[in-house]
Order: sequence, then structure tokens, then C-alpha cells
Amino acid sequence: MFLSLLLPLSTAHAASCDKQITAVKAASSESVAEAWGHLARCDKATAEASFNDALARASDVDGLTSLAFVAIEGEMWKPMWGALGKISNYEARDEVAQAVGLACTERPLVVTFLKGAYSGLRDIEFQQWDDAFVACEDPAITAWIEKEIRRPPKKKFDEKFVNLMSIYVKKLGLDSLPVLSEGAVAAAEAGPFDAILFKIGEAAQPEMGATNTPEIQARFEATMVDVASKVDKELAMSVASQLANSGSEAAAAQLLPVLYGDVAKGGVYTYGAAAVEAGDCAGKKQAILHVASVEEPGTRWTILRDLEPKLRGSKAKLKGCTMEDPWPVVHTPAPVANKGAVDAWLKDVQADWEGRGYDVKVQREKNIVLPGAA
Repeated sequence: MFLSLLLPLSTAHAASCDKQITAVKAASSESVAEAWGHLARCDKATAEASFNDALARASDVDGLTSLAFVAIEGEMWKPMWGALGKISNYEARDEVAQAVGLACTERPLVVTFLKGAYSGLRDIEFQQWDDAFVACEDPAITAWIEKEIRRPPKKKFDEKFVNLMSIYVKKLGLDSLPVLSEGAVAAAEAGPFDAILFKIGEAAQPEMGATNTPEIQARFEATMVDVASKVDKELAMSVASQLANSGSEAAAAQLLPVLYGDVAKGGVYTYGAAAVEAGDCAGKKQAILHVASVEEPGTRWTILRDLEPKLRGSKAKLKGCTMEDPWPVVHTPAPVANKGAVDAWLKDVQADWEGRGYDVKVQREKNIVLPGAA
């Protein structure tokens, strides 16, 4: 009974706003924000339902921005959150978002509006507001972003979270590394760990047209090594691989104790290696595996570059053959604990070449000791 009495009253209230509705539909870009504000004061629900009419009348950045402020100050956020996607001019979208963000220190509700966009919008709609977040200089918005990054979502990839990290990197640049590091460690169990690692690398990129500096590189490497020291071996391997792929092989080598410390003896790592002397010898395919044990003092992430010339210097055994040149060089993919592990790896190498149709023999060479990397 109570509800049935309320409905006619609500309808009557909305009907009493006809004059304001008409004014919105007839307003110019300059006056539409004021007209829509009058409608909101008459009936908030009707104003929200008529928001697209107001948006259509706002034909320039000033009109759009004024409308945005009326919506934000009136806490009619839902229609405004999705407004940028309805603006056909992409440049105008960015200008409106930036203007909203720049006003955040004078208009506290802008901060609340932006924070709500993170939970209230879909991925692509949220991304459209990135210029507002970057432009906002209120410390409250930065503190909120940092809180969100420190507690990443419990899934391997979240596009909205990635966009939030992009905003943070744009705002702080290299100074975003400590919080991104904390986020990466928090994401180790079930979160977007790899996505955060990527953002750490992005934060350490020099500005357009600038070159990298030793300071930037050192901070990037220190951050990555710190993350690797606090996660499991599988994730630490991802960190080391990213370091090596970015040219920071010495920093990747710092993670050898984290990954393979249980097989090192006195800080020295042992690998099995072989140079393959292979050729066609009067119609018969023959291969000699020149096998050596390699000792490395933990200063290299990859040993192949320094290993190749030493193993290829082994004395050739095949005579009068058409040879494969240069000799292929292979080694165990990781340091090994003992001779048995080398022998097991060697069996696989031998089987591989036999599978290619070669008659394979093994030639044991002297151990190779690689010096500390420069």
C-alpha cells in the first residue's frame, strides 16, 4: 500500500521537471551544464536519465568539462563515468579528462569520483580516464593507487589493474619502483606477477629521446633482484630471464645462488658441455662429441659465448670428411650437481645425433675453467 502511494508522487515529481527537461534539450554548449544542473535540483533521477541529452548538447571541451563538474559535484557519477566513450572526438576526450584531473585539488569530490571509476567501470572505460589520474596532483589519489598496487587482484592478468599501474608509472616514473616491487611480491602466489615485472621494466625506461643512465639501470636491476629474492624459484627464474633479455646479464647472474645455490661448490657452478664435430665421411655420417666439464664462478648468466672458442679448439678426429662448420656447441641448460647429471644429459645429446643418422662417439676433453666475467 505504501509503495503504491509513492509511485504516483514520484511520477508527479518527474512531471514537474518538464520545463527543465525541455531547457536541457534546447540548451547551447555554453549553457547546457547550468540547465542540466537545474534539472538535477528538480529531480536527480530524471537528470541522470536525461544525461545523454545534455551530453549531446555539449559540443566543445568547455561545455563538456562544465557538465562533468556539475555531475561530479552532484555525485551523479555513473552517467559521467561512461561519458568519455560517447564523445566522438578523441582529442576532446583527453582534454576533458585532463581538465577534470587538474581540478582535483580544488574539488575534493573529483578524487572520490576517480577512485570510484576503478571499481565502477569496465576495463576500456576506465582507461579513458587515465589522463585525469595523471593530471591529478592530490596526494590522496597517489596514496590510493599505491594501496591498490600493493594488493593486486588474485588472477594472472587483469587489464584494469595493468592500466592503473600504467597511470602510476606515468605519474612517478622511476620512483614507482618500490611500490611495484611490493606489488610483485604480493602477486607471487596467484596474481599478475609477470604483468607487474613488465611495468617495472617500463618504469625504468628513459623518457622519449633520452638515453639510459647507470643510475636508472642500477635501480631497475636492484629492484628485480630484490623481487627475485622474495619469491619462489620458478618466479625468480622469470625475473632472471627478463633481466638477461634486457641486457642485464650480470644482474641475472646475481640470482644464481637463489636458483641453483644447492649445486654450487665453494661458489663455483659446474656445467656439462660438448662441441659436436660432425661430417659426411665417404657417405657415412659420423659425429664426435668433444665433452668437457665446465666450471664457472657464478658471474655469468649464460656461458655459451665464452665456452664456444674453448671447446671448438679441441683437436679434430675426423679426416677427409665434409664437415659441419663451425662445430655446434651445447651445454646443460643449468648447473648440475654431479657427474651423474652430466652423463644423463650426454646420453640425450648422443641420442639426438644418432636420431639424425650419425654414428656417434664420445671424446672426453680436459675440464674447462672459465674466469670471472669482466
